[in-house]
Amino acid sequence: MTGHEPFVDIHCHLLPGLDDGASSLDDALAMAAMAVADGVGTIIATPHQLGKNAGNSGQSIRAAAERLQRELDRRRLPLKVLPGADVRIEPDLPGKICRGEVVTLADRRRHVLLELPHDVYLPLDRLLADLSSGGVVGILSHPERNVGILNQPKVLPPLIERGCLLQITAGSLTGVFGARIQRFAESLVADGLVHFVASDAHSVGNRSPILSAAFRRVAGLAGDEAARELCCRNPAHVAAGRPVPSGRRSAGQPRRLGGFRRVFALEASKVGTI
Repeated sequence: MTGHEPFVDIHCHLLPGLDDGASSLDDALAMAAMAVADGVGTIIATPHQLGKNAGNSGQSIRAAAERLQRELDRRRLPLKVLPGADVRIEPDLPGKICRGEVVTLADRRRHVLLELPHDVYLPLDRLLADLSSGGVVGILSHPERNVGILNQPKVLPPLIERGCLLQITAGSLTGVFGARIQRFAESLVADGLVHFVASDAHSVGNRSPILSAAFRRVAGLAGDEAARELCCRNPAHVAAGRPVPSGRRSAGQPRRLGGFRRVFALEASKVGTI
């Protein structure tokens, strides 16, 4: 779908039986086949960790990723699976990463995917600073779907200035989560505030591992180069443990949306749920 660059998905609930994603090996294989057909070459499998999923240890996640990779290889399905986690923010998170209890993306101890509670925003400044002191960069998962951020979107630019990276969900750009979240996600992309697009897939249904439609939407909003950056190149850097350029991305082609402040002022005036 991307011509010569494969998609890399850094947020996908592919490992069977660990959370609310794939419930069986057959489900995981079906998701993997769908991803490959869509142009995905690498998936970082990210089961929920901590919070209600405290039973998902680092050791169990790594072992599950290895088992699934062996099965994919046996079936000659050309997909690389790497371990990771969708990590609920808790006290002593940097320490848990240092001890290997929490799995960073691709297990490189370079980037960690951070999940806020669904309905509130918690200040992240101290956590980001503590992570940075240990050489780890925080990636905030699906901020466009967090009710607290929807109601106070101005928290995002300062986070980016402090080195936080943002990952939005592919389905947010295609309307899976409703018009309000779609507008929010589009404005974030158009204003250069997004570093990754990932599937956050849980099944082969509505929450599927499809990135091509979102790739096309990013291209329409910010240009082909931005689409390759968000869906292919930046995620590939994470998978390889390489640094990802932080800060605000420079604008590509002329935007098709209004500016960040005007769109966010409209969204902040609304009351709604995800």
